[in-house]
Amino acid sequence: MPKYYVCLELGGTHLRLGIVDEQMNVIQFNRQPTRGLSEAADKVAYLVALLRSMVDHVGRAHVNGISLALASLMDRERSMVYSSPMVSGFDNIPLRNSLATALGLPVVMEKDVNILLLYEMHKQKLPMEGIVAGVFMGTGLGNAMCIDGRIYTGFSGAACELGHIPIAGLSEPCGCGKLGCIERKASGHLLAELAMQLHCHVSEIFLRHGQDVRVMDVVHHFAIAIATEITIVDPVCILLGGGVLAMPSFPMESMLQQVRDNVRTPYPRSTIRFAYASGDCEAGVIGAALHAKRVWGIEGETILQSPPAQGGKTLWEPPMLHV
Repeated sequence: MPKYYVCLELGGTHLRLGIVDEQMNVIQFNRQPTRGLSEAADKVAYLVALLRSMVDHVGRAHVNGISLALASLMDRERSMVYSSPMVSGFDNIPLRNSLATALGLPVVMEKDVNILLLYEMHKQKLPMEGIVAGVFMGTGLGNAMCIDGRIYTGFSGAACELGHIPIAGLSEPCGCGKLGCIERKASGHLLAELAMQLHCHVSEIFLRHGQDVRVMDVVHHFAIAIATEITIVDPVCILLGGGVLAMPSFPMESMLQQVRDNVRTPYPRSTIRFAYASGDCEAGVIGAALHAKRVWGIEGETILQSPPAQGGKTLWEPPMLHV
């Protein structure tokens, strides 16, 4: 009897929903704006309705369980959602037990960036020994880390909040509740605010206004965040991803040079290497299925297709940084 994972990725801009089989093939996928959840009076009921429709599509007897990838701060046990800066009112919710009770199925949940890093590590066959860190430049500034192939969540479950390190002299309020987080200087949300001021669509901001000092300042703070991560953990590899990197004319080489300029020489500057996220739209739901399969100890080989070649190189083979 075929079995499936019902998966949901909650991002700052979109909800992505998918049904994934045990060979990690997506048999149903769709997405919708996150604002629907933000505007819902009952957040749990809203999610239950979405997930139940997918469960009913394949039949409850065919579902292993529900797996969620959330842009949220949660507890160590991954049962409680404490804070979701990108989603209005999605805070202090005992989500795992609420969904499990309503749907009558097991539920697992994990931070979305951890799920995305797990997906890319499997797809691109990134190193499973040492530290692989991910920095995701999207609506916010996301961060994830795997140590010897295992997601690192920290003692309290709140590890890798790179976007919420404080910047001296900055006092702007952040959606996390603190003041002066680096995410207020480096995020797609800020780029969208600048695009409105510059009277262009945010997707064209680097194409049309890449030399504007305010736009360059966002790129600089992205570089500072990445350099900070490298300096602290000395990773085997840094995975870069997020929708901001996919914008036309994003100054990748300039940003990487600023990273180099802010990392000590000779090490780790001369040993660090970068990988680039595939940008697969279904990455979050497949990653959620991979995570659930691991948590529940479900047997069976998992094979993800190799990433497409670009200029004769796979996506995870960027050049080494040199002094």
